[in-house]
Amino acid sequence: MKTVWVNEKAARELERGALHVYAQNVLRADANAGDWVEIRHGNETLGMGFYNPKSAIALRLFTWGEEAPEEVLARRIEEAARWKGKLYGDTYRWVFAEGDLLPGLVVDRFGDVAVVKNQCLGLERYLGFVAEELRKYGVYHVYLKGKGAGRKREGLPPVEKWLVGRIGEYVVINEGNARFYVDVVGGQKTGFYLDQRENRTELERHICPGDKVLDVFASTGGFGIHAAVAGGEVTFVELGRAASRMIRRNLELNGVDGKVITADALKTMEKLERKGKRYDVVVLDPPALAKGGGDVEDAKKMYFRINMAGIKLLKEGGLLVTCSCSHPITPKDFAGIVRGAAEKTGRRIQMLGSLRGQAPDHSVYLPQPETLYLKCMFARVE
Repeated sequence: MKTVWVNEKAARELERGALHVYAQNVLRADANAGDWVEIRHGNETLGMGFYNPKSAIALRLFTWGEEAPEEVLARRIEEAARWKGKLYGDTYRWVFAEGDLLPGLVVDRFGDVAVVKNQCLGLERYLGFVAEELRKYGVYHVYLKGKGAGRKREGLPPVEKWLVGRIGEYVVINEGNARFYVDVVGGQKTGFYLDQRENRTELERHICPGDKVLDVFASTGGFGIHAAVAGGEVTFVELGRAASRMIRRNLELNGVDGKVITADALKTMEKLERKGKRYDVVVLDPPALAKGGGDVEDAKKMYFRINMAGIKLLKEGGLLVTCSCSHPITPKDFAGIVRGAAEKTGRRIQMLGSLRGQAPDHSVYLPQPETLYLKCMFARVE
């Protein structure tokens, strides 16, 4: 068995449940990049996982027992399918990397189609096995989306291909009272942001027929489509042309109308405010503005500007739905940003219930705090 020895600091962290060992905490290794290894501190075995000396994360722990990679993958995939299928049928985040104790691996299921993303060097050669395991649960088409900075940091080349089967066009999924096209090949990330599903369906409860709704950073229209299905008159703001086209397709799919503005979000909000436009509901769901600790201060300033612009567009007593998917921005940070933006505009704000987060299929593994990342606030603005 290939072996990697770690220092006392890493041993303590692993004993507390951590899944990562950073390169500076590796003492020595009898292994090559990508090997499945036994992780040891002195004579004590701490677990097993994949080794990559070329990555900042030199070890990713997959199991505390003595198992082969195939055994761990099959067990975790089966466990996740069982409990997530109870919640969501056949559309869910099947594997959420560290959140589901499979570091580096993401799998989204859309009916009989699955999309796989991988950022673990050693796991790459097992993706064919992963695809075959997914087929046991009614998936017939598996697409690998292998691009991005995470793969580059791991020393993995960009690759996009069908691992199993192939579909010609889009997948159609159901989400509450709405339906959506998913472009698994050309869409962002895995093609659809499943983490917001509970927050999107919650929005429907707050919409009255005829409400004027502004969905900003709309992506493929998730929030706004739900609002339109509930009877809202929705304006979507989305910079991406492909995403804007998908919004129009999703409006047609649901038999509802809406206006799509393909333009910069902040500039558009400022322009609408100057024109005197006001809305019953404003949704703000920007992309991650802070990837790491060094981005936090700039991200806070941008979230402040975005929320201030959104609040200015609300009618008195209107609903603000505002989100952050940046892990380094804490819930306390985010609540403070929104409060400050309201104060700056001379408005009073009431949060409706607790700060919401990601859907349960995006499992939070508490020893890895980055698995808790999404914040979503529903607030009434006077």
